[in-house]
Amino acid sequence: MFIFIFLLSFIMLLGACSSSATEGKEEKNTKETAEVKTETEEKRIVEHFKGKTEVPNDPKKVVVLSHVSWEGSLLSVGVKPYAVMAYDAEFPPHLTEELKGVEALPYAEEINPEDIVKLNPDLLIVSDRYEKIYDQLTKTVPTVVIEVGGDWKEDHLKVTESVGKLEEGKKVIEDLSKKADEAGAAIKENIGDKKVMAMAINKKDIRVYGRINHAMNELLYDDLKLTPAEGIPNDFGENISVEGLTKYNPDYIIDVTFFSSGDYYSSVTEGEVWNSLKAVKDKHVYTLSTTWGFWDPIERSKGIDELVEKLGKE
Repeated sequence: MFIFIFLLSFIMLLGACSSSATEGKEEKNTKETAEVKTETEEKRIVEHFKGKTEVPNDPKKVVVLSHVSWEGSLLSVGVKPYAVMAYDAEFPPHLTEELKGVEALPYAEEINPEDIVKLNPDLLIVSDRYEKIYDQLTKTVPTVVIEVGGDWKEDHLKVTESVGKLEEGKKVIEDLSKKADEAGAAIKENIGDKKVMAMAINKKDIRVYGRINHAMNELLYDDLKLTPAEGIPNDFGENISVEGLTKYNPDYIIDVTFFSSGDYYSSVTEGEVWNSLKAVKDKHVYTLSTTWGFWDPIERSKGIDELVEKLGKE
């Protein structure tokens, strides 16, 4: 009897140890699986112009290399970039306040990848203008390349997707669409179907914006539903001499000139051709303070307000 009880106790002890070891192993496996799962959930795959890139789910140090103001898209969904490109160390006028404290990178056609890597970003958003350095950048930093297209919404959504804010980015577009509908109705009530043209006086020529393939064109003719001047380019626009303005002669001119001074600017605005235009004689030339191209939602919103203020009442 004693031997039987001893053997039974020994068997039960072995069973308990085995059970404890199994539970410990299962607990360890569960913990390791959870850690792998968490690590996976902190990364996302973003498809872009150059392929697919694994990016942080919630990047904290975003650098933007672009000649259009995609930083406005980031700001519109609550993400403040760490560094962005700036002309002459100046941020776009419509984002000056919002970008306080952000590092200004010098604008250049050619960029040294090593200078960007030294910033130690956890995400790079780069326009296709700099795609040739993608292979060098992506070896060290998660890099998303976006093609600058005619539809600002596509660019905006890819920028916001890159930082994990796609749904917020969609909401920004929806809100802007409603605002544009109301603004367009107010403007049309005042000017009706009068012909509108957007233009900018450059340093050596004049840019006339066309009907499609540019954020400015889409704002005026698709969002606000204004009537384009006869003969404006069917594409994004063209550069002309001052004499070329006579073939358009619109009722209203939207002036988005960035360099509003200098010899050429003076020769245009003080010249005979300019002062013979219908819009000039009727004092229907409206110069906007938002002159960056309307590629981001913050500028578009401010631009809509300005257009309503200038064209919605006289």
